[in-house]
Amino acid sequence: MKDGRKSTIIKSLQQVINAYHRRGFKVQHILVDRQFECIRKHMETTGINLKTTAWDKHVPEIEWYIRTIKERIRATTNMLPFDQLPHQLNCI
Repeated sequence: MKDGRKSTIIKSLQQVINAYHRRGFKVQHILVDRQFECIRKHMETTGINLKTTAWDKHVPEIEWYIRTIKERIRATTNMLPFDQLPHQLNCI
């Protein structure tokens, strides 16, 4: 997101929700941090429940998911047959 304004958050989140809807999923719950608290009423009118955390906490499910993805990327990168990564893969 380019900024943290309410309208930007709603627009960005709606794009993600629409992507899930196009693939046949129905979004009912979203796990977020306190930055998204300002859009709670908007999400409730669309039938989506926001689960927020405390100011100094993180969403454990999301933290675990990020950790799993990072581990898989590291494992895959180490299995590649290159001494040096190609330019397209250097962003990992």
